[in-house]
Amino acid sequence: MLRRITRRTVLSSLAAAGLLTTAAACSPSGGSGSGSGSGGDGTASDAGGSTGGDQGTLTFRLWDQNAVPAYEESFAAFTEASGWNVSIDVVPWADYWTQLPLDIASGDAADVYWLNSANYVQLKDSDALLDINEVIPDGAAQWEPSVVELYTRDGGLWGVPQIWDSIALFYNAALLEEAGVDPSALAFDPAAATDSLRDAARALTLDGAGLHPGEDGFDPDTRAQFGFNSQADRQAIIGPMLAANGAEWQSEDQYTFASPEGIAAFQYMADLINVENVAPSAADTNENGDFTRDLFTQGKLGLFQSGPYNLLAISEGVADSFEWALAAPIAGPAGPKSLVHGVVAAGNAQADESQQQGIAELLTWLGSKEGQLPLAEKGVSFPGHVEAQDAFISFWEGKGVDVSVFVEAAKNAAEADTGARANAGLTAAIPIFQEVFIGRLTAEEGIPQAQEEGNAAMAG
Repeated sequence: MLRRITRRTVLSSLAAAGLLTTAAACSPSGGSGSGSGSGGDGTASDAGGSTGGDQGTLTFRLWDQNAVPAYEESFAAFTEASGWNVSIDVVPWADYWTQLPLDIASGDAADVYWLNSANYVQLKDSDALLDINEVIPDGAAQWEPSVVELYTRDGGLWGVPQIWDSIALFYNAALLEEAGVDPSALAFDPAAATDSLRDAARALTLDGAGLHPGEDGFDPDTRAQFGFNSQADRQAIIGPMLAANGAEWQSEDQYTFASPEGIAAFQYMADLINVENVAPSAADTNENGDFTRDLFTQGKLGLFQSGPYNLLAISEGVADSFEWALAAPIAGPAGPKSLVHGVVAAGNAQADESQQQGIAELLTWLGSKEGQLPLAEKGVSFPGHVEAQDAFISFWEGKGVDVSVFVEAAKNAAEADTGARANAGLTAAIPIFQEVFIGRLTAEEGIPQAQEEGNAAMAG
């Protein structure tokens, strides 16, 4: 009999796990988007900006303090060129999506503000956003195509791409060499008895006695080293592996992931945890989305599929402990797939007429190579302008890391979340995903339920 999850006791962990919204990882700090700009009180903070202009002051809002120094540098050049000052306002992620609609309704929204893919449709439908195609004609050709596509709807483009991320495979070079694993040759196939991912993950997993899964006496409760980070992570694991198995995430504004291909992919991901014993327990990863990242930096995880939002944390956490590098995301029957998310700068269509010229000038600057170079040169994230991306690549080359694999991965994009109530859909579906990953529901039981409840939530 189908067991239905009616209580949402795990919802309190979703923010900590970085799973509650689709573009949290696009925050330069990654994860759930920290409130580092709130001054500790959960409210907006004035984070600086630029001064000295004589045209007036524009306001710019974002949710991540880590990006502020780059924007301060960018806006100083903008003020010198345009005469417009820019005041930067940081609202922490935990409050951002509740505060923004309130400010829009009261007329207090910033002139330009960061926006993610799960929230823009509702604002666009309420006529809160400027159509960038009208503000910057032919501007889209300058920007990362996957992000442009993500924010294109009903013939309009509803934000200027600022930063973006895709998915690749971080690997511990020493562990892989010892286990004889080639990171460029990894693939999975739920229909096969085994595959190169399962074989590699078993070779990389060790219990306290040095035994591998499948060997006599292997004790999963004493595991000291793990193979792969299979977990209920929508962006790094679920999205890419569903698409790589030929499953569709959604059609228009309706989830369609409960197809045979989708159910098989979900069961495969859960079995890596509960049957193969090559991934950490979902009891740990459901509660803490950074659990596997921390295992990787400690040298206890061989393969970690994730995005550039974890580059700084891994670089700083590993330091000189071991050599690590990047490879393409794990391929499936449909090839390797990467979920691409992006953050855009949205123009406030309801701002005073006296501000609209300045808003147009600021959006144009934010879409330019010059306007985005500080984001790249300070290592914040991949910039939206394609000609500024080399600067981000160069930043990481200076640290001995080739991040161009993320650019290649973005060319094979899986479906991201869109729709007026995408966050509501995910809030309903993800706890059920977590039940599948922890093994309390099979994919055949849980995934159709997640689709049904997610679609009901998106329908309002």
